[in-house]
Amino acid sequence: MRKVLITLAAAAAVSITAGGQAMAATTALPKGFLLDEAKVDGPRRPWEHLKLTDSRNKPIEVNPCDRRTARDGRSASRTFTYTAETVYRSEQVVLYPSERAAKAAMRSVRADLAKCGTGGSGPSRYSYTWKSTDIGDEALRVGGFFFENTTRSVIVRRGSAVAVYVRTGGVTRSLPVSRFRPLIKDAETMAAKLCGLPGVCR
Repeated sequence: MRKVLITLAAAAAVSITAGGQAMAATTALPKGFLLDEAKVDGPRRPWEHLKLTDSRNKPIEVNPCDRRTARDGRSASRTFTYTAETVYRSEQVVLYPSERAAKAAMRSVRADLAKCGTGGSGPSRYSYTWKSTDIGDEALRVGGFFFENTTRSVIVRRGSAVAVYVRTGGVTRSLPVSRFRPLIKDAETMAAKLCGLPGVCR
């Protein structure tokens, strides 16, 4: 389907705030930071596959152009994924060295949605629709429509960080907020949590 443990003590890039005081900008994510992270070590059924990766090369989970590698200058990234037959669920947090870089990442997602929003034919056909959502500093809710499945995604930027939540199923092309409430709730929780990291919400 097209798509859709480093300690905080190790983080440390220094920037200067408007008041002239040094502030440590986070360059790593603390262990256990993701909302779903603890599930990786929990019980699972034989057909359930859970994975956690800190790879900075993993593309943003809203990935309509099916990019294989991220090249957006990120400082850190962590992605949780859950797969079980036709079910896919993910949570991703990406830290950037500046708010400008995070804004550029969001612009790139919008550009990819516009460029690769429809394509394929027969069983390979797909399309995406998206709308702005009132979370954090900027956010989108995205519906992905495929031959045998659909996806719901919410991507939010807060300061110099971006968070993404993805689930399969339960979406229509009008993207009603009611279909996205669980993802919006998680995105709101994470947007607030991100501001607890040094330098993210300066």
